[in-house]
Amino acid sequence: MKVCELSVSPRIRVLSKLLAPLLCFFLLHNLEAWAAQSSQVKPNQTGASPTPEASKRKRLIRKKGRRRHRRLKVSRSLKPMPPLSEAPFSFPGSRKQTSRREIKLALANFKTGEIQIVSGIETNQKFSLLGSDVRFRVDWWNGFNSSMTILEPANTGVVALLYALEPERQKFLRQDAIIYCPYSSALLQTELVEAGKNYLMEKIAQARKELAHVRSHAFAGMSLESAGWMSNEDYFNLILTEQMDPGRFRSIASGDTELSPEQVSEIMRLAERILVILGANQEDAYSFTGNYASARGLTQFTPVGMRVVWDQYPEAGISRDFLDATGEPVNAIKAEICLLDHDLADLSRTYPNLIGSGFAKYAAGASYNGGPRRVHYGLQHFGVDWLHPVVRFTNLSNKKRLSQNERLEYQWLKSNRGHETFVYLNKLHAIERTQEKLLLSKAPNNAGSEVSVTPPLQEGAAH
Repeated sequence: MKVCELSVSPRIRVLSKLLAPLLCFFLLHNLEAWAAQSSQVKPNQTGASPTPEASKRKRLIRKKGRRRHRRLKVSRSLKPMPPLSEAPFSFPGSRKQTSRREIKLALANFKTGEIQIVSGIETNQKFSLLGSDVRFRVDWWNGFNSSMTILEPANTGVVALLYALEPERQKFLRQDAIIYCPYSSALLQTELVEAGKNYLMEKIAQARKELAHVRSHAFAGMSLESAGWMSNEDYFNLILTEQMDPGRFRSIASGDTELSPEQVSEIMRLAERILVILGANQEDAYSFTGNYASARGLTQFTPVGMRVVWDQYPEAGISRDFLDATGEPVNAIKAEICLLDHDLADLSRTYPNLIGSGFAKYAAGASYNGGPRRVHYGLQHFGVDWLHPVVRFTNLSNKKRLSQNERLEYQWLKSNRGHETFVYLNKLHAIERTQEKLLLSKAPNNAGSEVSVTPPLQEGAAH
């Protein structure tokens, strides 16, 4: 794991300078012991064996694996991810299982520079520290990426977490444990947000440069680097959109066409959380994560989508190992650029006016996120205006008289407004509206802290 070398305030200097050797200390002193412990874990300690019904479901899913994505609606019955200051310990919809896992935390005192390593146990998603006088609050429990606030000692935050893996995840990830710097409000500092921005923009630029020789399918005679329909900032926004929690976003935006300053601020905080994780973890950021559709990594790639890239863009040089292709940031971004180009080429055959309309990036992004079927339908029947769903729905709602086609479009938007494709588009538009502020902003220091704010990092200074 790379750690930023930052010329910054005392609090962040502690984090940036001590995190790398601290992680090495964790690895040297704990992974070997954990590997031995993991091999002795009994089946009932890591969850029940798959039932025949579950195995049958997996076989059915594999048979249907030709589809790029599985349809998902964001259920209104589930609460979104709450603000970290108000989060419950167990997140809604979590799978209940019997488990016991050792977890180690590295705590840094941002005033003195002292590092303290404490051990804890997670049992059935209940976490407790062993023999420690540290007082803490779990703001959001999400495995190795859990957010915790350290109440005592003062001026202390979690800067690393060592998380033992179950045998099945050890086999998949090819390691015994995950070491990670999880998000917490203590890390929401200007320097880490800037480090995350610089890191992501650098990787996007590198990925595009490495695709200079790869032919675009959407733009004849051009390469994936020279095709100018997407800027580096556009790819930046798409990655933030993929990683931003849809439920939490909906609870903030509530389908509003105009965002208040408070809403803009909250959306910026959601984006800054992502950038803090990128700034703190660098190439390990999101490399261990996956979702309901087996989408993994920084750009949330599915195995089916990756097969399209491997087959259609072999000259891109993307690893044929799915774990490496999704876990390594430049590989993941290259794959995203290829698939977006493939989707745009496919969509423009159905709707030739898409290219040059100004809506190409929204159509390709929606296809990338939720599959092309719904996007094809919308373009064929309603043109491009629906690619700004909340604005289009509001405009149709306010019209006194609708044509027959407008009524069909209105009903289609209404029935699908909770679908991931439409939520994704609304997130993307909201992020674009805050982009100028986001790219130029500085995250405020925590209330009551005595941390000084230094000028933002220069390009490339995080490495």
